[in-house]
Amino acid sequence: MADKGKIWELLGRSVRWEEVVRHAPKIVEAARVLYETNRQRQQRSPDSTGSSAGSSPGSSAGPDSTAGLKTRLADLEFQIGRLQENETRQAALVTDMAKQLEALTQSVDALAARMQLLLWLGGGALVVGLVALVLSLIR
Repeated sequence: MADKGKIWELLGRSVRWEEVVRHAPKIVEAARVLYETNRQRQQRSPDSTGSSAGSSPGSSAGPDSTAGLKTRLADLEFQIGRLQENETRQAALVTDMAKQLEALTQSVDALAARMQLLLWLGGGALVVGLVALVLSLIR
């Protein structure tokens, strides 16, 4: 349990939460733009790979090297597809994290408002208590 306390204490000191809260809307918007860009790129990608697969740059070489180039090209297209899927998943993850950060920011704002209200109520209770104490000492 002590380790968790140290982690939270370290997090509280090392992260500038005011900056994170202040820039949360920008982070959310950037994540949305990143996600949309990657999704559009992935949707356009199958159309462009189908048209470029038919033309091979090694048409003057022998049949063995052409087959090797086609295999290599197919492998590269597969790897590119996997990378694009991974990038899209990461963009979705960043978007989800940004949404969670936005919800966290709203919760922190609500807690700050409640804390301020409680401080005012506590101050008022203190004043009432002091007045009651003074009145009881006077009588």
